[in-house]
Amino acid sequence: MVALVGVALTLLLTACHVKVQVDAKVQPDGSGTVTVAVGLDRDAVQQAGDLRAQLRVSDLEAAGWKVTGPTTGTDGYTWVRATKGFADPAGLTAVMNQVNGPDGVFKDWKVSRTSSPWSSSWTETGSIDLRKGAAAFSDPSLDRTLGGQGFDGLVAQVEHQQHESMDQLVDVRVSVEVPGASKVYSPTFAHAADVPVHVSSTRANGLLGVMVIAAGVVVVALALLALRKRFAHHR
Repeated sequence: MVALVGVALTLLLTACHVKVQVDAKVQPDGSGTVTVAVGLDRDAVQQAGDLRAQLRVSDLEAAGWKVTGPTTGTDGYTWVRATKGFADPAGLTAVMNQVNGPDGVFKDWKVSRTSSPWSSSWTETGSIDLRKGAAAFSDPSLDRTLGGQGFDGLVAQVEHQQHESMDQLVDVRVSVEVPGASKVYSPTFAHAADVPVHVSSTRANGLLGVMVIAAGVVVVALALLALRKRFAHHR
């Protein structure tokens, strides 16, 4: 998966900007999806030629990822998205490890759930580490494709040609959602430390709702009984 982002970043040589988005969503039953999306601006699409041919995704599909695109979004960017589901909270960790790559952009991601008759709590934690720069999105096969300069050499070449830093050329956004709560993170290559991820929520279970309703009925019944006695007294 990391290679999908890495190959997209090589297209920065065509004078473009890149958006990278990662969305991790957990459903109430503990299942969910992880989606990795790469967006290229118009200049990149025009100069890249056959984008489908350059972004080879057969390995991703063999690993269970569903790849869609390239499609043009309302923002004018052309997007390629890869989505993979998981069946339980432990599955999120496994899928994020596939996204991660050897340099570890996404570290120690996990989901935990605690429940009682009264409530259910969800917590998703991890970190986003871009301190290694854009090279964090490379892998050995991509380095071999780039030849002697490797990915670090490519990054230096891009920044020299564009007169912009990689932080200005690449926009990274990570969204995290658990039942009842969500957060969006916008890490940059300029961060001096990794960005901690923590999203949590607590939701009332059905039993608590039933008891609240029952308590309400009792209160109403007592109020009606008090009114009835007062009315009888006046009579």
